[in-house]
Amino acid sequence: MKIFKIIIASILICNISNIKAQTISIDEIRREYSKAMENQALCERWYARFQNDNSTNNKIKAYKGGICMAMARFAPIPKKMAYISQGKKLVEEAVSNAKEDVEIRFIRYGLQVNLPPILAYNKNKIEDRNFINSHIDKLPNESMKQGVKKYMEETKNK
Repeated sequence: MKIFKIIIASILICNISNIKAQTISIDEIRREYSKAMENQALCERWYARFQNDNSTNNKIKAYKGGICMAMARFAPIPKKMAYISQGKKLVEEAVSNAKEDVEIRFIRYGLQVNLPPILAYNKNKIEDRNFINSHIDKLPNESMKQGVKKYMEETKNK
């Protein structure tokens, strides 16, 4: 019986280690990011997943920052600014590390366009908009290019 308990404990520890070691797929977060911005349960699920992620990938970091900021939408008032600050730090770090990455700049642009002006996180909106429009062909696939073009058109007056 004691050996059985040791084996079960070992299996559980290995499974917990594997869960924490799972990396976040860039394709997976790309597919769900815009939905998570509007869906509290999905946003909370992504936020929880990102808590165990220590990725140095700048795209992942930018998406993580975006999810943090989206959490503010669903959080009680006292916690909103903490989520905004945490997200802003991650996004700005990702942009700083990869200034020429169109996708990262698009994430920041989307946040700056949609956050209330009172938060004063909009100083790069025009710069990012111009950068994205002039480098849209560097996006990884046609579907993403078309989605970004559509979004840029929808937000051109914001």
